[in-house]
Amino acid sequence: MLVLDRAHFDHMTGADRALQVEVLGLFRMQVEAWVAALGQGAGWRDAVHTMKGSARGIGLNRLAAACEAAEAAPDAQSAEVLARVRAALDEALAALEQFAAEAA
Repeated sequence: MLVLDRAHFDHMTGADRALQVEVLGLFRMQVEAWVAALGQGAGWRDAVHTMKGSARGIGLNRLAAACEAAEAAPDAQSAEVLARVRAALDEALAALEQFAAEAA
């Protein structure tokens, strides 16, 4: 499974590099709020769900899959489940940095 499905991202943005850079910037801005919510009681579920949808929209497949698994886990607040989401998020952010560097 690809970290960033570039063909999907191109399809969703019409391969418009300026739009892609803008979308990735907006995604990165939301990351801080999502990460903060992951450590809070009931807020983690909304954060994971929102992150899953955003990740799917731009082709961050592994992150979307990790979020989906967290939603389905019986104890989704466990450190192990949230660590998998965090690792997938870190991997996604690295892929986005690489994409942005190549687009520049």
